[in-house]
Amino acid sequence: MTMSIGRSESLQLAMGDRRIIFLMSLVALVTGYGANVVSHTVFYSRTALELSEGGMFWVFTTTRFASLLGLAFALAADRHGRRGPFIAAFTLLPLGNVLTAIVPGALLFTLTQAVTRVAVIAVGALAVVILAEELTPNVRALGLGIYAGALGMGAGLGLILLPLAGRSDNAYRLLFALTGLGVLVAPLLRRFLGESRAYVHHDKKVTFGQALAAGLGRHFWPLAVMAFFVAAFTSPAFEFVLERLQDDLGWDAGAARFLLLVFSGLGGLGFIVGGRMADRIGRRPTTLVALTIGLVGGVGFYNLSSGWLLAPSILLASAGASMWTPTFAAHRSELFPTRVRATAAGWVTNTAILGSMLGFAVGATVVDRIGLSATISLLGAGVVVAIVVALRLPETRGLDLVRRRADRSDANVPASRPSRASTPPSPTTPPISPSQTGSPSPAPSPQ
Repeated sequence: MTMSIGRSESLQLAMGDRRIIFLMSLVALVTGYGANVVSHTVFYSRTALELSEGGMFWVFTTTRFASLLGLAFALAADRHGRRGPFIAAFTLLPLGNVLTAIVPGALLFTLTQAVTRVAVIAVGALAVVILAEELTPNVRALGLGIYAGALGMGAGLGLILLPLAGRSDNAYRLLFALTGLGVLVAPLLRRFLGESRAYVHHDKKVTFGQALAAGLGRHFWPLAVMAFFVAAFTSPAFEFVLERLQDDLGWDAGAARFLLLVFSGLGGLGFIVGGRMADRIGRRPTTLVALTIGLVGGVGFYNLSSGWLLAPSILLASAGASMWTPTFAAHRSELFPTRVRATAAGWVTNTAILGSMLGFAVGATVVDRIGLSATISLLGAGVVVAIVVALRLPETRGLDLVRRRADRSDANVPASRPSRASTPPSPTTPPISPSQTGSPSPAPSPQ
């Protein structure tokens, strides 16, 4: 929001911030529950499906591979608008989990969870884009943090309901079926979610490859490397938390659930803290702090056995992951122009999926020989790489992603820079339409 915006428009934008945060928080509650129920019930589903830990690693690897198809929703969002693909993906999410609750056998379990993962990835990527484009710059990371916090609340709800999974061999299916209640949010989205204020339809398309060739590759590749290595560590580490407590350490299910609810819940405050830090001191320093804290906590959890040490490890791991989520989401959105922002989000997300697949594949190969703790510690080395790469990214705090009306009258006119003298030039101006040679002009970037 520029300094020229009047008092009444500022109030209107503040009301718009609250509206979009409320809608997306509802989405996040459903998504957080639906995405994490497979992790919460892994101890029960693995037993019922007669799979080893290695076999379950391959299930997760397969579903991650299938979720690469979520990129199709991101491509559609850059071509036709954010709203339609987002609502379609959100509607698909409960369907996958309801099918999981019905079908028998490990193969169909994997296939239906693949459907769920496609929807989860698409919803996650597009929700971040919509929030980044709708929120005013001074609360963008905070709003993304609130959204991520609602995701955590949805995941926490799954933990609260987890005792239902232990009532019989197939009772875990009920927790999958409950995701179906999420379809009640879809009518609200159709009624109250409008098209993104930043989105402008262009007849001439700029491919993501053209955008990378025009100079955006210097932003994309560091982000992709970070997403890849962080996911390679965090995905297996998260999916096997309860397996670690219940199977490796012999904890009672109730005690394990209590430990996670309390200390991961406290760590979830990092969504707000990280978002506020990113808005106040910048994306890069917050990223460095978040990744360092998360790595220490995650490795500690899988290598310590005392409850007095496991509790702070969970707290640190959760706080680091929570702080990283809104910070990375804001940074990723601000480094790409509107015309390819959703596609860029999809490709970064897909890179993270490839990282998680590698993590699960490594786990499936070595976990039965070296154990779960050593496997997770091995994967943690990639986070160190991500910390180093984060230093290569420019700072983007305070960038305005919404082009003024005057700019929208000509698709080839760059968006005006934010009026604050201390704010770097915006990298969010759409590239000029492709010339006869097919190469778009490079978009400006932060210094």
